Formats: sequence, C-alpha cells, structure tokens
Amino acid sequence: MNGVTFDSVVAARRRISSGVVLTPCEESPALSELTGCRVFTKLEYLQRTGSFKDRGARNSLLLLPAEQRTRGVVAASAGNHALALAYNGRDLGIPVTVVMPTFAPLIKQVRCRQLGAKVILFGSNIGEAKTEADKLVESEGLAYIHGFDGAEVIAGQGTVGLEILEQVPEPDAIIVPIGGGGLIAGIGLAVKTMRPETQIIGVEPERAASFLAALNAGEPVLTSIGPTLGDGLAVPTVGPRAFEIARSRVDRIVTVDEATIALAILRLLELEKGVVEGAGASSLAALISGSLAELKGKKVVLVLCGGNIDPNVLSRVIEHGLVADGRLAQFSAVISDRPGGLATLAQAIASVGASVKQITHERAFASADVSTVEVKVVVETRDRNHFAELLEQLRLGGIECHGS
Repeated sequence: MNGVTFDSVVAARRRISSGVVLTPCEESPALSELTGCRVFTKLEYLQRTGSFKDRGARNSLLLLPAEQRTRGVVAASAGNHALALAYNGRDLGIPVTVVMPTFAPLIKQVRCRQLGAKVILFGSNIGEAKTEADKLVESEGLAYIHGFDGAEVIAGQGTVGLEILEQVPEPDAIIVPIGGGGLIAGIGLAVKTMRPETQIIGVEPERAASFLAALNAGEPVLTSIGPTLGDGLAVPTVGPRAFEIARSRVDRIVTVDEATIALAILRLLELEKGVVEGAGASSLAALISGSLAELKGKKVVLVLCGGNIDPNVLSRVIEHGLVADGRLAQFSAVISDRPGGLATLAQAIASVGASVKQITHERAFASADVSTVEVKVVVETRDRNHFAELLEQLRLGGIECHGS
C-alpha cells in the first residue's frame, strides 16, 4: 500500500485550509489566444512561500504527534520544500532544521533563517545533504519530512486537484510539472477519482526527465541530470511512492527544451504579469512546444507551481527568452573603417525599424585589409522574419554580414 487515498486528500484539504491560500484558477484570454486552447492558470506561485510546497509541508506538520512537534523536524532541500517547512513550522510552533547543499542559493538560505529554521550547509548535492539529515533523525529524534514522496506530502499536494475541479468545470486536460513526482501523484489521484476523463499530462525538462525514464524502466531509476532552468524539477530519481500512484493516472509525458522554458517564462511575464520560475513555467512550455496540438480548442489548466526565481537569474532568462522568440538577435558585418562606415551600417539597421542594443569592433583579428573592420551587433527585432529582412537589407546595401 502506498498510504495515500482519495479520502486522505480530502482530509488534507480540511486540515490545511486555514493556513494555505486558495489560489485563483481563472481563464487567460491572452494565453488562450496564443495557444488556441481555452487556458486556465492555477496560480500556485501565490502561496505564502511562493510554491505549492506549502500544502504538503503543512499537512505533514499537522499530522505529527504532540511529542514530535516539540522535538521538531528535519529535511534535506535546496529550495521550495525548505521554505515551506520553515514558514509553516514557525506558524505552528514546530522547530524546523533544513540541511542544504553548499550550492543552495544564498537568498533561500537567508530566507529560511529569517523564517526561524536552523540551516545546516552540508555536501555538494541533495544526496549528501540527505545523509546528514538522516544522522539528525537518529541523534536528535527529529522527524524526517520528505519533499515529494511522503504520504502526507502527496495528500497535501493533491488538494490542488480538488480545487481545480471546483474552479474549472469539466477540464479536458491538466498540465503538471514533474520533479520528484509528488505533485502529479496527488493531483492525478484527486482528479482521476472525481473525473477520470480529464487528461493528466506531465511535463519534464529534457535535461531532467526522470519520470519518463522510470516509465520506460517500469520503476524509478537513477537518471543523469543536466543544468536546467527548471531547477525545481531536477530530481535524479522520482519518488517510489509518488511513481506508484502517478504511473496509472498520467495519460502522457511531454519533455521541453531550455529555450522553450525560457520563452514560457517570458510569455507569462509579458502576458500574465506573473513572475514564474522555470519549473512553474514548464506547464506553459509544454503547451507552446508544439507537442500537444491535439488540445487545440480544449479546456486546459496549467499548474504554475512556483515563482521563486533568483532575481540575478531572471534577467538572463528574459534575454534567453527574447533570443528564442527571435526578438533579440546577433550578426557580424564587415564595414569600412573610414569615417561614415559605422553610420552607413546604423542607417541600414534603422531603415527596417530594428534597434541596436550592443555593438563591438574587432580590428586586430578580423582581416588583413586594414581599411575594414568587423563589427558584432546585437539588435532588437520584432521576430525572426524581421531579422531576416534586416540581413537582406544589409546585403542589398553591399554590407557583408552573417547572422546567428
């Protein structure tokens, strides 16, 4: 038995209702127009700690025996689970220790401490941090709360599914990001019990497709993980309990590349005015990737599961999104190094309505012809067709250029 039932999800909803935000799930005209679907967005990034993790963390803490509440809990986490435990632990008066790998973002370390948690930095990865946390379970009698595979956590995450079915009558599909599998397991259990005909579609980064690997192998397996904008989904092995629950309730898995995740973050920022992290934006990435054409005209819910993106990363992600969208482009050109050479180039760029963002000169290594200079130019354009129009205009003007 996996220890999670539909009744436990329903009970979790009653239990956590006073401390968890009932997040909106409204139709988005802009995203509907963009995708050709009727798109509804479940805004879990509006939870108090910025992600759906509040649900499972609070449910787990509330189910602790009185003696254990006094001793406290521990978890290994580099991100949202740690924040959720810290916040809810403070709110409920339960001591929380989080063991973070040494690479954990400084902003999350600081925030956990501000929320009253004891933060221990240990190891170069989550596995090593987990080993240290297990020692604290033995030595200090702390209860370990797993970030995605605990029965109480999965039941708490399943409350997202209950809310969606109340907020969006008869959805055709719900797209859910997958990391360790706890969220899609809980949502799948809740939704398939109440409305089996609703499709549950999971999405993973191409560089962190551990659930897809588990499906192919028939069981959770260790998967090679690469750097990804969806860092909250970068779990090398899905949870055994979560996989057991989800495998029969997930209708399809879609993987998305980094450029599409960046573009999804940009789209949500521009069209929905929402700051969503890569993991949360992956649900939209799946819809705009072209892999789900069969959902055109259907009622689709996107679970935007988190918004805790590092501000230092956000600007780079926006630039990557602009590049993926064809609105930021780069080319090199050879121009005269005499007075007026650069002005001629600038005039040609302006003639098609493009805008120069950055320009650099290369003289020493460009050419043996000392009367010319190579310039590298970053331009802002409307789209890829506009950039192609710019390059054609430059060539018609006799300027040798190469785009990238």
